[in-house]
Amino acid sequence: MTNSKTCFLAAICGTCFTLSAGALAQDEPEVTFGGIVQSDIRFRAKEVSVGDWYGRRSLPAGIARNENLFGARLNASMGAVSAKADVDFVLYGYAADVEHLSDLTRREKLDPYRFDVHSLYVQVKDVFIEGLDLRLGQQLVMWGVGDQFNPTNNLNADDLEDPLKFGDQLGNVMAKLDYWVDETWSLSGVLVPIFRPAALPRSGQLAAAAIDRLPMLDERIRHRIESENALAAGLGNSPVIIGDIKTVLPDPTFENMQFAFRLDGMVGGQDLALSYYRGRHDFPIALSNHIRQETTPQCNPNDATQCIAGRLMQDVTLTYPEMHVYGFNMAGEIGLLKKLSSSIKAVGYRIEAALIVPGDHASPEKSRMSITTDPIELAGASFPAGEYDYPGGERPIVLDDTPFAKWSVGLDYTFSEYVYANVQWVHGIVDEFGAGDFIQDGEVLRASGVTSEDADSVVCALGKDGTKCAYELLAPRLADYAVAGIDFRFSNNKGLLRLFGMLALNGIDESFYDAASATRKRRHYGPFSQKGHSAVIYPQLAYNFGNGLELEGGALVQLGEKHTKFGDPAAGGSMVWTRGRFSF
Repeated sequence: MTNSKTCFLAAICGTCFTLSAGALAQDEPEVTFGGIVQSDIRFRAKEVSVGDWYGRRSLPAGIARNENLFGARLNASMGAVSAKADVDFVLYGYAADVEHLSDLTRREKLDPYRFDVHSLYVQVKDVFIEGLDLRLGQQLVMWGVGDQFNPTNNLNADDLEDPLKFGDQLGNVMAKLDYWVDETWSLSGVLVPIFRPAALPRSGQLAAAAIDRLPMLDERIRHRIESENALAAGLGNSPVIIGDIKTVLPDPTFENMQFAFRLDGMVGGQDLALSYYRGRHDFPIALSNHIRQETTPQCNPNDATQCIAGRLMQDVTLTYPEMHVYGFNMAGEIGLLKKLSSSIKAVGYRIEAALIVPGDHASPEKSRMSITTDPIELAGASFPAGEYDYPGGERPIVLDDTPFAKWSVGLDYTFSEYVYANVQWVHGIVDEFGAGDFIQDGEVLRASGVTSEDADSVVCALGKDGTKCAYELLAPRLADYAVAGIDFRFSNNKGLLRLFGMLALNGIDESFYDAASATRKRRHYGPFSQKGHSAVIYPQLAYNFGNGLELEGGALVQLGEKHTKFGDPAAGGSMVWTRGRFSF
């Protein structure tokens, strides 16, 4: 495998530069250039925060984003060879990390910026044989037919830095070969040398303060840790918070290269594709957790009566799990209703599904995490350094090796040139990973704590069994969402009014100990209950004034309590936004 990948890359590079030189000597160049200038400002409606005063992380109400962007788009070609550059220069509208007087002398502090390189590649057509095309360089390879929700699209990492651009992806250096069997069928192969992780929104830092979302699948160890954390905060007066969070990226070796294949064509007027991807999930999972103690007393600066003796810091290490993805895409139109009336148009449909197998086929293995501690002195008791005393003796599983499926099924209909609508059923979105839905067991912890009195918490913790103390709110690892959107165009298509909505369908399960029956019980809260409701509403108004000028505005309204998907403070909260853009 290693030698074949090396030869493949060498052949691609050699062929690309050889054919490029030949084409440049024979043909006249054709160059087109364009770009955009854009200003974007957003306002967060209210503060969002996670954690108590001794470990709180928050985003304030007010200006959430103030950015200016210049995007350059270049296309050049000479015969069979072409090149594309798509680069954005983004200037942040606020100073970053200005804390000291010396920072005022550094322009990189006062005017922070970044470059987003979406595309920067060379493409050669008819390499060696007719119908074989090569593309080499930084690029986006977008597979799938779903509208914004594409479980088969895994070659580029997800770009969630901007929550208004859900579904965007990060460019990456790749080698892509396409062979056109005929005018409708093609076979593609892609090699990605370096893995890139997903880009998270700025609000993602708030997730680091959510100490109650334990990742273990085994509820026994979760219940035990929940009661121990309560004991540390109560009797020990040393609450647990998240300390450092580190991510471990895969080494840039031949074995860690990602690759994919895709067969794409048309059958009976319907678009059809089969794909295979070998790589990694671009959202991390827990690999290890190390607990250390801080013994410095602290008091709440806003309330001197609230004090703690110290803190237990959990330093977490994350990693990116391997996976195989078998994909199926189908899209087209259904014209059965046209038989009822000639005025009824065909209904468009999209089906995209992925069977995901975690781990490596050569050595399938469940993903487990280690829990270790420094020596700890708590409430007059001493606890030695070492690894946690796991129930059953094995490290807890955080990701099972059970295969699971994600999909997106959608319908769309154009009522007229001014009105368009679509609906989708989405099963599992980009950050959800692992078996667990209405088909097979598997849950993720959204919130936890204890319901018992302090004395009972002591018994639960010291007895190494939190069954009678723990309280949890749980959701499926793969959730279901109803997605709907409608576009209204007006003023000769210059204006657009869009309304988009997304509703989480599964609700929330509450798990608790019932003393009357001496057993743990569950209570379900549906998607329309206060505790189980979670939704997004996204109205947008845009108007094209001509000569490249377009103005937009709207709101991102995220509904739900803190333990829900969209009410989660890490989602960033609700905001109002405006944008001006000039394209040329």
